Amino acid sequence: MENMLCIDDLQLSINGRQILDGVSLSLQKGSFAALCGRNGAGKTQLLRCIKGLRKPDSGKITIDGSAANEKTRMKRIALVFQNAEMQIVSQSVEKDIAFGPENMGLDRSEVERRVEAALDLMGLKDKAKQRPDTLSGGELRKCAIAGILAMEPDVILLDEPFANLDYPSILTVIRSLIALHEKGYSIIVVSHDAEKFLAHTDTLFIMQNGRIAVSGPSSNLFRELPDYDIYLPDSVDFGRLSWLK
Repeated sequence: MENMLCIDDLQLSINGRQILDGVSLSLQKGSFAALCGRNGAGKTQLLRCIKGLRKPDSGKITIDGSAANEKTRMKRIALVFQNAEMQIVSQSVEKDIAFGPENMGLDRSEVERRVEAALDLMGLKDKAKQRPDTLSGGELRKCAIAGILAMEPDVILLDEPFANLDYPSILTVIRSLIALHEKGYSIIVVSHDAEKFLAHTDTLFIMQNGRIAVSGPSSNLFRELPDYDIYLPDSVDFGRLSWLK
């Protein structure tokens, strides 16, 4: 398969501390990947560099085979933050989803088409007129995802998408990620909660001390997660690493 995203020898220091130390990885087109590692491994800062929100000290990022500057990454790569409410800016779900396409200068008919498609894919059509502050945690995260989908990115990054959610909301988000994967999006999910969704992924990256320590097919590597302080239920089969029953 063809690579959608390639990271080569990314280096980043903040206040004299080495955060990323030669990170290299490749994400294939249409792949659903998990990025796991203990706190402080560099996962969130890696996502910020990939997105273009932080400039690395050195290294190369390519998208679809071409070197990508920060402007290109801001357009073609979407990042859903751990605190989804930080990305909600409007007074209704549909207006919030429209915010990005409107700021891209698209005409009204194209904005409406994108909003309708995002509402449909995220199962939010019945919430279109609703105020975001009345949504459940899972619905709010879906709204944030819908907002970035309307900008039609190539790669979607999600930072701890299950954090601070109750059980029904976690199931809602997992189903949303599966739907995005089935639509062909290239996805990287950062999460400590591998047991909740790993069975739906095809690729696993494990970070340690600012580097990619292990990478490969999730089904082959999942048993190595406890070696890097990532919890897994005892004696579990790969296919059971999902909260969808």
